[in-house]
Amino acid sequence: MFISKKIKALALLTLISLLSLSQGAYAQNYVWKSLFISGDHSIDNFDVGRLDLAEMFDGYGIRKENQIHLTSSRKFIEQAHGVANLANIQTAFESFKLEDDGACFVHMTSHGIKGGGFYLSRSQALQPRFLSKLVNENCGDRPSVILISACYSGQFITDQLAGDNRIILTAAIKDRPSFGCSPDYKYTFWDSCLLEEVPNSRTWNEAYKNIQSCITRKENELGARASLPQGYFGKNMIDFPIY
Repeated sequence: MFISKKIKALALLTLISLLSLSQGAYAQNYVWKSLFISGDHSIDNFDVGRLDLAEMFDGYGIRKENQIHLTSSRKFIEQAHGVANLANIQTAFESFKLEDDGACFVHMTSHGIKGGGFYLSRSQALQPRFLSKLVNENCGDRPSVILISACYSGQFITDQLAGDNRIILTAAIKDRPSFGCSPDYKYTFWDSCLLEEVPNSRTWNEAYKNIQSCITRKENELGARASLPQGYFGKNMIDFPIY
């Protein structure tokens, strides 16, 4: 009886390991169409974060050849595909043309406007309702990961954007600022924590928890009021692997 229980336990562990490996391989096999947006040109933090995160995520299957970059900074325009404005954001989404193995990845970094969306210095702000429309029309029910690095970015976690195959992570709750948007820092705090913690995380849920701890540490050192980053995981994405 003891041997039988031991064998069953080993068999269960083997099955869990195989499922984990297959899930990781499955995530890697998606063709990720991606959009990286830096929305403000007044400081370099947003563009530096955009470029370094895009480089990092290329190693996790978000391939450079499928990345679209939009910037608000003339300094960085040669490294991008166009200006970060509402028209170009819409065009970028419409270019995804996902196949059966397609998936969506979005990273946006800029200032946020309390109750007023995501700041774009070259156009009107990107509103939660418009982002939801673009994602719904162009990503549909395909796996989608949406990362929003901005003050008050929790306002983007809405019923319209939520879905069974969606992950939405934001740098702050909807009514609080986030930090690091000044020339004193290389990255915003949340972009910095993404760079630090994604390589230490197996799933997006694990990354979310690790990023929370990273943000808490940085804000405690600054003596700042907690920004309370938010996360939404659709029912099919709770244990979705990063790689």
